[in-house]
Amino acid sequence: MSALTARTIAPLAAMGATWAVRRGLASAYAQRTGHVPPQADDTEVSLSSVLLWAVTTAAISVTIEVVITRYAARYSDAHELASYQGENIVTG
Repeated sequence: MSALTARTIAPLAAMGATWAVRRGLASAYAQRTGHVPPQADDTEVSLSSVLLWAVTTAAISVTIEVVITRYAARYSDAHELASYQGENIVTG
């Protein structure tokens, strides 16, 4: 049951963590530059600025997702293995 729970919760945790980090990045960008982060449809911002912001946030988002997913997989695998080792198997 814990394997199912860890693997089920991992995507939700990744989405929440990504949302929080993106909000933090946007806030830091605004404090640092005095402007809101560039949006794809804002034609007054240079294309290079929009692309740099998009690549940065995408790379950080993917990194968070991978780290959380891998941690959940290791956690669930370890608990699944422990539950199998705890069983009393009779061979016959």
